[in-house]
Amino acid sequence: MLRKFILPALVSLLLSGAVLAQDTLYMMSGRVVSDVEVMRMDSNYVYFLRQNQRTVNSQGRIKPSVKRRIHIYEIRYENGTSELAYLQDTADYYLNPDQMLSYVDGCHDALSLSHDRLVGPVCYAITLGSFLVLDPFYVVAVPALYSGVIAIFTPKFPESIVDESKVNKYYIMGFQDTKKNKKVKSSVLFGIGGLITGFGLYFLSH
Repeated sequence: MLRKFILPALVSLLLSGAVLAQDTLYMMSGRVVSDVEVMRMDSNYVYFLRQNQRTVNSQGRIKPSVKRRIHIYEIRYENGTSELAYLQDTADYYLNPDQMLSYVDGCHDALSLSHDRLVGPVCYAITLGSFLVLDPFYVVAVPALYSGVIAIFTPKFPESIVDESKVNKYYIMGFQDTKKNKKVKSSVLFGIGGLITGFGLYFLSH
């Protein structure tokens, strides 16, 4: 009688472990895609399943997600091993794997450590305020000009908040590039918000 309960319990435990087991994609952008099961990698793509992607279709197949290999630095498997996906010989990537790892680590840390809460709101305020002094037709260009100015300048590297053991010129490049991208994206999003608000107020008042 006891065996009838033990066997299903063991099967359930093994299945739950399989669900919890996960691989990780370490992206070239520094982002981490976890909770996946990597199926295979070829010369161009990485095929994987997400944890909620287990439904069998009418053909009796499970359709995997696909990411281009050039966007992935490394696959980190649940068992602790890893596999390099980085393709150094592409036109865009000339750094060797160790140099690129430092760059990607810099990108990763910038995503979590770099927070500029002024760039976006300032763009919003400038864009909205431009409706007071410019024709609405010209205000459309304000967020683009503001973002362009932000993109010209290289952000300061915050030495005090990063792990010194990881810092080299490639790490700094990755950190600064990602920090700049975050600033530009923030200014674009807030600029669009300023345009929407400004045009809304303009049409309501006219």
